[in-house]
Amino acid sequence: MARIAGVNVENPPEEVRDIFAEQIRRQGFVSNTARVYGLRPTIYKGVQALNEGIRASGLVEPELRHMVCVKAASINGCPF
Repeated sequence: MARIAGVNVENPPEEVRDIFAEQIRRQGFVSNTARVYGLRPTIYKGVQALNEGIRASGLVEPELRHMVCVKAASINGCPF
């Protein structure tokens, strides 16, 4: 169970509705991370912009990015 209760997916604030809808379209669900970021929509949008900038730059191969994410999750004790 998450230590921080995130935004309710069924009734999100206006600022994050579109973001949640896009996550559901892509993944089929809204992640717990997205729900927590949804508490501060401006920070969430900034993180998304940074992530998209990294992906669009082509400087980090998708496989390497995936390995970094898995390693970071492991270090933080995250089962994902």
